[in-house]
Amino acid sequence: MLLPSAVWDGPPLMAVHDDAPSVFIYPALTPLPLLGARDGEDHPLNALLGRTRAAALGLLTQQLTTTDIARELDISKSSASEHAKALRDARLIVTQREGKAVWHSCTPLGLDLLTGSA
Repeated sequence: MLLPSAVWDGPPLMAVHDDAPSVFIYPALTPLPLLGARDGEDHPLNALLGRTRAAALGLLTQQLTTTDIARELDISKSSASEHAKALRDARLIVTQREGKAVWHSCTPLGLDLLTGSA
């Protein structure tokens, strides 16, 4: 199901559900005039998860390695790994090991939290 969003201005999101249609959420071309672009500093998830962890969750709408997360957020690999562990323990991301690489991506719950659907 394609779902344009007037409130989501980030990268497209994909939510895959076993018992419902998959949903592809993408920003609408023209946001509502009363809604300003959301500044990362005031995102509601910052208060709940902390700024860095919320940013990591936002990055994981696409599959990334721990190294990718560290590079994108300008943090150490060990810090990126700790953030990924906390998000995984909260069931907001899933992790797959492929050789030496560890790949992370959002779960449907993580995507719902990012889009405000949870």
